[in-house]
Amino acid sequence: MKKANWTPDEDRRLRRMVEEHKPIEAMARALGKSEMAVYLYAYRHRIALRHTVKNPLMRNLVEIKFGNVEYFQPTRQFYRNTGISQRRWASLVFGYAQPTQEEMVAAARELNFSLEETFKLMDSRQMSLDFRE
Repeated sequence: MKKANWTPDEDRRLRRMVEEHKPIEAMARALGKSEMAVYLYAYRHRIALRHTVKNPLMRNLVEIKFGNVEYFQPTRQFYRNTGISQRRWASLVFGYAQPTQEEMVAAARELNFSLEETFKLMDSRQMSLDFRE
């Protein structure tokens, strides 16, 4: 396989094939690249190779608070207090799964959401978040 930089056309073709849910082997063959090259390019450019939800609620929650998901680095204490594992957190933030209502409430509490931010979240997501202790 060739070791050339990716062209804008190859990027567009990859994104189209991802939308069509083609297997990574077929994408690599069509692009004339190795499977690892396709996987790494997708990873580096945040192209989800697996199914994602249309409206990742946890990602939106973090973006409301920090503006960008990358600005928030959860600590062990965060994971303990929310009861969300690192693997589960990654799947929620990258949009591979939707959080439960309990996970949303725990994360919102841990992120110190104000009443205004909570209402903003509830209005945009139409979820009933109960913050009573």
